[in-house]
Amino acid sequence: ACVPSDSWTIPPEEVAKRRDLRGGGVRICTIDPATAKDLDDALHIQRTAAGWEVGVHIADVSHFVSPGTPLDAEAYARATSTYLV
Repeated sequence: ACVPSDSWTIPPEEVAKRRDLRGGGVRICTIDPATAKDLDDALHIQRTAAGWEVGVHIADVSHFVSPGTPLDAEAYARATSTYLV
């Protein structure tokens, strides 16, 4: 199967490749609409010594999508999301 089980965890070697913002004191809020099927886009804002920092967070699911699988083909077909407000 190309979809992970419900009991998945992020392996330490995968966490080591990324900047882990969980529990780091930065409040990250989704910007996806209430009708979204996934919550994969978010922002944060915080004051720094130099002014304000705004972070844009886009989910990276590459760990879960293997090249050449049916899930990869489906993701490629759906690669763009457009929200009209």
